[in-house]
Amino acid sequence: MSNGTLAVERFMAVIKGVCQKTGHPMPPHLTPLAGGHAIPEPPPLEEALETAGLALDDAQSACLFANIVNLTISDGRVRDRSLVELAAEALRLDRESARDVQESLEARSQVNAFRDDDEWALFCAVLLAMAAADEEVVQSETAYLQRFVPDLKHIEAGKKFLKEKADSLDDEVARLSTRQKRCLTAHAIGMMLIDGDYKGTERELLESLSDQMSLAQYDQDRLLKGLYALYNVSVLA
Repeated sequence: MSNGTLAVERFMAVIKGVCQKTGHPMPPHLTPLAGGHAIPEPPPLEEALETAGLALDDAQSACLFANIVNLTISDGRVRDRSLVELAAEALRLDRESARDVQESLEARSQVNAFRDDDEWALFCAVLLAMAAADEEVVQSETAYLQRFVPDLKHIEAGKKFLKEKADSLDDEVARLSTRQKRCLTAHAIGMMLIDGDYKGTERELLESLSDQMSLAQYDQDRLLKGLYALYNVSVLA
């Protein structure tokens, strides 16, 4: 068995165990990894984490930790802190890095901060603009947006917003609450990273949006750190 195959199998054994424990489905960005390998029934999570910690390098461990955190979040908060703490220790994450990842993924999950149709139209408009920033909207980006909106009508409203009121986008995002700004920025980063190939035009749009929202640099860096770790599955290739 090659080192790459071993790393994937150790990684996916933990993910499978966490999915079973939390009741969450396998995230779409991980299903290609699962599809190429026969993942047996995982051992007890503590054992699986210890084994993964010995087999994975630092970047792989950071990616696994972020995905564990993601699978423990419900209603905007981590619900199994003991598992997250165990994972951080087994995977060699320092306390500050673990906290940054946790807070960034919690921020992304707090979509209930967007309440009415107008706010959801703005949310979708920003993510649609990010998807189009590299002049190519791919299926993974479309699926990402569909996964996180409560009603597909909001996507159509977002398209209409961009067609009719694109010039007001900066002013509209500036009026969002701090919680909404963090959530929207996290999703914009997610949209940028989901296809595995983010370009300079996407980063420029993200920086422009962050400037208009007056989001603190600390918040921007923390959100990027957590979302990058979550989607950085190429380290397992």
